[in-house]
Amino acid sequence: MSKEILKGVLEKGQSPIGDGHDSERIWDPERQDYVMAYRKVFADKLGISPNQIPEDMLVHHIDGDRMNNDIDNLALCTKKAHQKMELLNDPHTYDPR
Repeated sequence: MSKEILKGVLEKGQSPIGDGHDSERIWDPERQDYVMAYRKVFADKLGISPNQIPEDMLVHHIDGDRMNNDIDNLALCTKKAHQKMELLNDPHTYDPR
């Protein structure tokens, strides 16, 4: 998670929560709901709200580490492209079928 976002979250007394898949969710006051931390990081970099990222687009962790939410490690892609990139990252554990 970017240091600026994490600092803002912690200053408000909130803390990221895990979702059981090595990803974090943080509270988004605009949506009044939790949002995936990496979607928030990506949206903030674009200067938009996380809900403005189309639902059919996925934010991919380039290095495969879902805890590495550095903006340089995130890429926006389609579901099909995401499946291909995940398969390239680890062909033994990811099977899109």
